[in-house]
Amino acid sequence: MVDNAVDWDRATAECVEHLQSLIRIPSVNPPGVSDGAAGQDSSGGETAAAAYCAEVLTSAGIAAQVLETLPGRGSCFARLPATVVGPEPPLVLLSHLDVVPVDAESWSHDPFGGELIDGVIWGRGAVDMKDMVAMELSVMLALARFGGDRSRDVIFAAVADEEAGGVFGAGHWASARPDLFADASGRPAAAALNEVGGYSMTVGGRRIYGIQVAEKGIAWTRMRASGTTGHGSMPHPDNAALKLAEAVTRLAAAPRPARVTPVVEAFLAALGLGDVADLISAGDERAAFAAIDARVEDPVLRRSLSAMLRDTVTTTMIQVGKKMNVIPGSGEAQIDVRTLPGTDQEALLAELQATVSELALVEPVIILPAIEAPANAPIVDLMRSALMAADPESIAAPMMITPGTDAKALATLGIPTYGFAPLQLAPEMPFLSLFHGHDERVPVSALRFGLPVLHEVVSRFVSAGAPA
Repeated sequence: MVDNAVDWDRATAECVEHLQSLIRIPSVNPPGVSDGAAGQDSSGGETAAAAYCAEVLTSAGIAAQVLETLPGRGSCFARLPATVVGPEPPLVLLSHLDVVPVDAESWSHDPFGGELIDGVIWGRGAVDMKDMVAMELSVMLALARFGGDRSRDVIFAAVADEEAGGVFGAGHWASARPDLFADASGRPAAAALNEVGGYSMTVGGRRIYGIQVAEKGIAWTRMRASGTTGHGSMPHPDNAALKLAEAVTRLAAAPRPARVTPVVEAFLAALGLGDVADLISAGDERAAFAAIDARVEDPVLRRSLSAMLRDTVTTTMIQVGKKMNVIPGSGEAQIDVRTLPGTDQEALLAELQATVSELALVEPVIILPAIEAPANAPIVDLMRSALMAADPESIAAPMMITPGTDAKALATLGIPTYGFAPLQLAPEMPFLSLFHGHDERVPVSALRFGLPVLHEVVSRFVSAGAPA
């Protein structure tokens, strides 16, 4: 049961204030680019957001610190210690403070205004993921004010640089300071709660909450083409621009074969799409993807489900040429490759090289593996039961996400990380499209639903006598 000592209406109002304050700090990554922060100077934004979190926690008697990898690239770490003798390994409440740049002209409201309009909070980070930062702050405060004995430490970690791979955030701290994610004896945390999962989606008239237990791997790739420079008035075929155009066209024309992983198979069944997995297993990809298109109304969810079923290869940037009348002698394309669990990433890159052949050279930039956490862990059972208690007519099921998160950094320490930012959303809420999109926003009602659910999971997992 949710702790009745907490006034959840008041706690939600406090959570909203924290979210508004965090949105008003332009912690854009990369920092210092004014056109990506609606004309504001975002230098030092991550440290400013970390300092805000530290001040909130410290004022409530929770020891907190701001650590920087570089000036302005700050993260906030805090800890509520266990209160029993012989504690269990900690629980980490993980989040990130950085946000992606904005195109302010495309927004209906100030992207860094944190405005509350008709019960909805607007601004960059409202979805990705300052809402979770604010919720985890509020849970820490509730535990400090009303919690009983704790069988394990609760670690708050709001970090920088997730949007660029975590080199100046979780990746650095997991490598340089693993003690930040461990107890006093050096045991790493038993689990971490992170972004993306926990929100509701509506398919076929039923509401499903996805509990993220897996995420695809990353193989960010550079593709270089070379040619012979010359005057634009005298064309020749050894043109780097033409080679790149042909190379990316070949990649787009050769989609990877569909494959169903166990987590995705179970998730499709929960969505009422179990036949999609059957069709793929039978080799009928066309019918499988047609079924998704026909029965899933949300176009972004359709794309997400499709990406859960194959390795994806997406050209995101092409850079070639310096002058209108000069045939370019070199150029490169950036390719975002995402891989399913079980994919041999090196072999896949070799296949991409074979596809483009002599047109270009394929080079990996960042390789990070797919990760999976146990879907039958006690903490997952707590998530499911808390969601069912709050929304008895719904379904909760483990799922895999297609982006990457800081869970990859904690995986290097052996810490299973689960995406669980519980939000109950109306069917018409275009939640998935708001990640890195314009007009990012979250309803207060979603926070009001999710805050006690998140608190229930955390408080039960860390209470004395809870399952390990």
